Amino acid sequence: MADALSLLRQFTIENKEYTIENDRFVFNDLAYPKDIKTNYLVYGTGKDNTPKDYYTLESIVFLLKNVELQHANYVKKAAEKGIPAISRPDRKDLLAYLNGQANTADRIDRNAPLEIAMQRPLQVNKRPAEDPRLDNAKIARVEDDDMQKLKDRREKKFDEKNKEIAADQIRPLSGELSTEAILKLRAKIRATARDKIVDFKENEDTPEPSTEPLPITADTFEIMKRERTWRNRTTVLQSSNKNFAKNILLILNSIKAKEESEQKQEALAAQRSPIRDTTTRAPLEGYSRYNQEKFVQRDDSEFKIDTHASYHGLTLKTVTEGATPNKLLSTTNPSIPKPIIATNDKLNTSNTDSSKRPSRTPIIIIPPALTSLITRYNCKELLEDLKYISTEEGKASGTKRDGDILIQRKKGNLTVPYRITDDPLRLTKQDWEERVVAVFAQGPAWQFKGWPWSGNPVEIFQKVKAYHIKWAQLKTDANIAKWCVHLIELDQNKRHLDCARIRTFWDSLDQFIAKHKSTLRY
Repeated sequence: MADALSLLRQFTIENKEYTIENDRFVFNDLAYPKDIKTNYLVYGTGKDNTPKDYYTLESIVFLLKNVELQHANYVKKAAEKGIPAISRPDRKDLLAYLNGQANTADRIDRNAPLEIAMQRPLQVNKRPAEDPRLDNAKIARVEDDDMQKLKDRREKKFDEKNKEIAADQIRPLSGELSTEAILKLRAKIRATARDKIVDFKENEDTPEPSTEPLPITADTFEIMKRERTWRNRTTVLQSSNKNFAKNILLILNSIKAKEESEQKQEALAAQRSPIRDTTTRAPLEGYSRYNQEKFVQRDDSEFKIDTHASYHGLTLKTVTEGATPNKLLSTTNPSIPKPIIATNDKLNTSNTDSSKRPSRTPIIIIPPALTSLITRYNCKELLEDLKYISTEEGKASGTKRDGDILIQRKKGNLTVPYRITDDPLRLTKQDWEERVVAVFAQGPAWQFKGWPWSGNPVEIFQKVKAYHIKWAQLKTDANIAKWCVHLIELDQNKRHLDCARIRTFWDSLDQFIAKHKSTLRY
């Protein structure tokens, strides 16, 4: 049974009318007292150990009837009537719920107290004669004539079943049960059956049992408020200990397997005996002046063109008289000497193959000394994972770091390769000019001995971006201080800042590559 708030919402959405009779709101056959509480919480109650309070049905109905008023005027009018007003925070959500704009509201308490959750409406009993909507012709009545016809029909049926049987048609069953005894018993049964026929005229004053529900009084209403529905037609059909999902899935799987097997059989049958459609055939192509080669095969030998011949060195007279052209010299003739490529230049030996595509992977140079903060044993973790580990920890991990190291930098959804080396003397001139983008300086000037540009750090740092990693607690090297070097300071006590400090290296390197060596991948 719907509660008072849900019933009011249903009548509001369907635009039905409800009346007020004797301090009660009447919804067709149901009625609720005006002061009955709904399950809509008053704003500010039920929090911080404050008791819950609920709006009455009268307050909500008064809001619906005065919804066009401003809130201040509405509160003033409600105070004059002595009706509790709906607070401003609850006004918008409550009206949206009652008008059907929202299916529920946050202030509706599903765990309302028992006296609110189990409230029952009063039954409004209307007599048929007082209801103008009922017609007298629709009320079932049993007339006297119909009753008399029913009685006569029943007596006739009884008389047909109990006709007098002649004595000569009855034979004695035994010595004790003679023919006279059988006739007496038969007459006695007929008299008893006739007495059982109901005389409807005698029972006219007896009131018929009423099928209308008894009216709910104040006493019965108090009892029904405490009633709880233990089981209803919905809960009876629900089984809490039985799960039919397994059986249903087995049935569905078997049906699916059967359908798949039928489809496979149909496909195999179609492959074994394909249906050939002989009704539609490709149209025959007619003659075309632009497609004559299809009908007449061309003999390429009639042209006799020698692609290896040449008229070089012949006069015009010999050509017009039909002299044959000379054969070109084959490049595979062993008598023709091949050109000799000079191999004296060490830097150009690796570039003799002009068909080889140049690499676009940037190169970063690190110090070869193990006293530097960045070495071959921790450069991968430092630059790729943005995490500093010492050289001793890198050695203890057992990872072999022979030759150059290739790292994969994560840049958004992409990974960009970078080549790390600590032996710059193996780099070619092309690598220095096109691919070397960064160098980590340790401090001493002997680190740049044998490098291009005469090993001058000032000139090298104009061509390549220079970096220096140091502890923030230590003093900066004198050479590093006077060179154009980007400092990366790591804190020994605040290791969580390593990632942010190392990211500055990649940001500045991206700007340098975009400005000076934009052809590389970065």
